[in-house]
Amino acid sequence: MARRSGRSRRAPKAGLSLVPFLGSLPAPRRRRRAARRKALPVPALPVLPAPKPAKPRPRSRPAASGRAAGRWLRSSYTGPSGARSYDVYLPAGHRPMARVPLVMLLHGCNQTAEQFAAATRFTALADRHGFLLVAPRQSRASQPGGCWRWYEAAHQRRGAGEPAVLAGIAATVIAEPVRWRIDPFRVYAAGLSAGGAMALVLGATYPDVFAAVGVHSGPAYRSATSGSGALAAMRGRAGHPPPPPDSGFAPLIVFQGVADLVVDARNGEQVTRQWLASDAARATADRSHRAVTRSRATVRYATDGRRHTVTRWYTARGRKRLEYWRVDRLGHAWSGGLRDGSYSDPRGPRASTAMWSFFAAHTR
Repeated sequence: MARRSGRSRRAPKAGLSLVPFLGSLPAPRRRRRAARRKALPVPALPVLPAPKPAKPRPRSRPAASGRAAGRWLRSSYTGPSGARSYDVYLPAGHRPMARVPLVMLLHGCNQTAEQFAAATRFTALADRHGFLLVAPRQSRASQPGGCWRWYEAAHQRRGAGEPAVLAGIAATVIAEPVRWRIDPFRVYAAGLSAGGAMALVLGATYPDVFAAVGVHSGPAYRSATSGSGALAAMRGRAGHPPPPPDSGFAPLIVFQGVADLVVDARNGEQVTRQWLASDAARATADRSHRAVTRSRATVRYATDGRRHTVTRWYTARGRKRLEYWRVDRLGHAWSGGLRDGSYSDPRGPRASTAMWSFFAAHTR
C-alpha cells in the first residue's frame, strides 16, 4: 500500500510507469471532482503518470521477397452479451487457404490494443511462425479506465458478460472462410494485468475454445466480485479463490514480476495454486483426466540482468500443462517487451516468446 507523504517521489523509469490497475472505477455516492481532473484515483494505490503512448514503429525489416507485409484489419462484433470492436493481424506471407493458429491479445487498463500489441512484439512472432492475432478493444463506455471487468461476478461465467463477447469474437474470426482460415483446435489467449485476469477467466469458462492461455501480472479467477474486492485481490489478500466449475482450466503459463507494486507478486503463486487445485479436483471426478504429477522442474538463471525462476508441471506421461515464470526486479510491465513501450520492460526473459512456445505445444 502506498504511503502518502509531502515528499516528492522520483519518477519511474520509462516503460515501468505504475498506474492503478483498475483505471477509474465507477465511484457511486462520491462527490464529483472538478471537471479539470480526468479520472478519480483508486484509493490506496500510487497514482503516477500514465505511460507515454507507444509511437508507431516501422517494420524492423522488410518482408522477404515475394511475401506480402503483415497488416491489421479493423472489424466489430455484436452478440447477445454485448458488442466490441477488434483488430485482426495477418502476418507477413499469409496464405488465405492455409489453416493457422490464432492468438487473442487482451490489453491492460489505461492501455490500447495497439499499444499492447506493439509492446509485446507479438506481431514479430506472428510473422515468424505464421499465426493470426486478434486484439479486442475494451469500451471506455463499459469501463472508464479501459479495463476488462474480470473483478465483477457478471463477467466471470460462461455465456454472459465480457467472456461471452470475447468468445463470440473468437468464434467469428474462426468462422471466416475467405480472408483466412483458423485451426479451431489451436486458439489461445494472452493478456497483461486486467487483460491477463480476463484471459484466465476465458481459460476457466471456455476451455473448449481456448487450447491454452497466458497470464502476465493478473489475479486469480474469482479472486474478487466487486471493485473494492479487486483492490484486495491485487494486493494478494484474496485468500483461496474457488476453482472453476466442471471442466476446469485450460493449460496455463503465468508470468509475474517480484517487484510489481500494482499486482502483488503473491498473485502468481495464487494463480498456480488455484490451477493445481482445480486439476486435482477434476482428476478425482473424472478418471479419464490425467492430473499433473508432483514432480516439477525449476530452473534459475540470469538473462539481461534479470534472474528468474521457471517452474513446470507435467502429467505422468510427460505432457507439460502448467508453467510459472517468476521474474526478479520486474515491476508491472511485460517482461522482455518493446523498449519505451506501454507497460513494457525490455529486460528479462521474453514473455511473448515463452508464451508462444507453450501455446504451440498444446491443441484443444
